[in-house]
Amino acid sequence: MLETLVRQLHLVRLSAAATAVFALGCTGLIQDDGTGGLTPEQEAARQAWITEAQPVLAMNCSSCHNGSRQNIGFIEGADVMAQRDDLLAYEPLVVNLTAPQSSRLLTKGLHEGPAFTAAQASSVLQWIQKQKDAVGTDGGGGPSLETTAFLPLICTSGAPGTVDCPFNDVSLDEVGIVGSKIRFTVQSLGSGLYISNLKLVPGADGAYIEHPLFVSKPVMGDAKPDTIDRFFNVKMNLQQGATDAQQQIAGGTAAFVGFQATDPLAIYFKAAKPFQPDMGGMQTQTGCKKLTEFKAVRANFSAAVGGAAQACTGCHAGSNAGATGAMGIQNIGSADDLVVQNVCNQVLIRTNLTTPDQSGIYLAPSPASTHPFRFTQAQLDMFKANVNTWVMAEKTAP
Repeated sequence: MLETLVRQLHLVRLSAAATAVFALGCTGLIQDDGTGGLTPEQEAARQAWITEAQPVLAMNCSSCHNGSRQNIGFIEGADVMAQRDDLLAYEPLVVNLTAPQSSRLLTKGLHEGPAFTAAQASSVLQWIQKQKDAVGTDGGGGPSLETTAFLPLICTSGAPGTVDCPFNDVSLDEVGIVGSKIRFTVQSLGSGLYISNLKLVPGADGAYIEHPLFVSKPVMGDAKPDTIDRFFNVKMNLQQGATDAQQQIAGGTAAFVGFQATDPLAIYFKAAKPFQPDMGGMQTQTGCKKLTEFKAVRANFSAAVGGAAQACTGCHAGSNAGATGAMGIQNIGSADDLVVQNVCNQVLIRTNLTTPDQSGIYLAPSPASTHPFRFTQAQLDMFKANVNTWVMAEKTAP
């Protein structure tokens, strides 16, 4: 099992007495001046940073992420150890000590900057894993930020909340938010699980959460955290009586590749508390922000383009379980904006807003791919020209 995952999550506590340790657990910062006094694990992490990770970041990332460009300066300055501390504390998180392999440093891939080679990614991952081990345990007595593992109830047909499509209601009592819950429906697809109607439902005291992480926990074998850590920058602060739209988590949908319906699930959090009055009604929006623009181009996904033999909906709207699991766009033509929002979120997950040409929605059907359906180059150019009006609107949205 992911021993260090569980160890890290139990490190993060909610009690006021553990505030200093909580900060350590969230960021992994290890205070040292290079003169000694470190545990063997801390020293191993320090050496891995100096010899493995920092040189890779200096070579691949420093030209853009050294503070010269707005809002992306997570490795500024000449002090190597200060760079490490800034990187670990950077918000939104780019280093995930809860699930190292899902750290944004590793999953970002090709963007305006280069992707890591396999050897470079291995060096960075080695440091993150050692940094995680170096944090240790706090021995505190606060509640764990992990729900009890549960076997998901599977939706086979019908409307959400019916006998054949039950809600999964995951109590948050044990993580310190009495009366609140995470609610969603689950469909089993060939490639994994498709979750929809995903909401944070606050109880009488309201609910505040940061960074929920879904983890599949097979009875036999290792736990499997969400490989892309899609909710890494989610923060929600809701009072009782929040509307359905306010309760929706990051667009309300998620496809977890590799998760099996027969395996229990658990949800981990970076923070979980009752409503925090001093923070206001915060809700981080990570789904589509430009729904009107998406609705203007959605016909390109449901109608053949430029003489193409078929459209995306031919496979991705339910007729092919594997394709729908990869990108579910059922009911893309719906008149219900909440339904279309969920579809838009699915498409957005496969869209690279930094480098649109590297978006999955363009690479998969390109002539050079191995995708079951491929455009000709002329058809792809037409598809991109049409859809890019929405992509660029999302890219520049505040």
